[in-house]
Amino acid sequence: MTKGELRRARRAARAEGKPLTGELALPQDNRHDKQVFSESPRGYRARERWARFYDELNGAPESDYDR
Repeated sequence: MTKGELRRARRAARAEGKPLTGELALPQDNRHDKQVFSESPRGYRARERWARFYDELNGAPESDYDR
C-alpha cells in the first residue's frame, strides 16, 4: 500500500468511525520523544531552527506541560 493509499484508507476509516487497526494503525513509539531531520539542506535548516529555539529557552520550560 502506498503512502497515499494508506492516508486515504485512514481518512475513510476515521470518517466511518472505525478504529485504526492492523495496517492502518499509526506507529506508537512513546518510549522516546524523537526528532528526526533529513540529511538535506531543508533538514539542516530545520535542525538549525530547532536548536536556536531551544537555545533561546535557556533551560526554561517550553510550556506548562513541560514543567
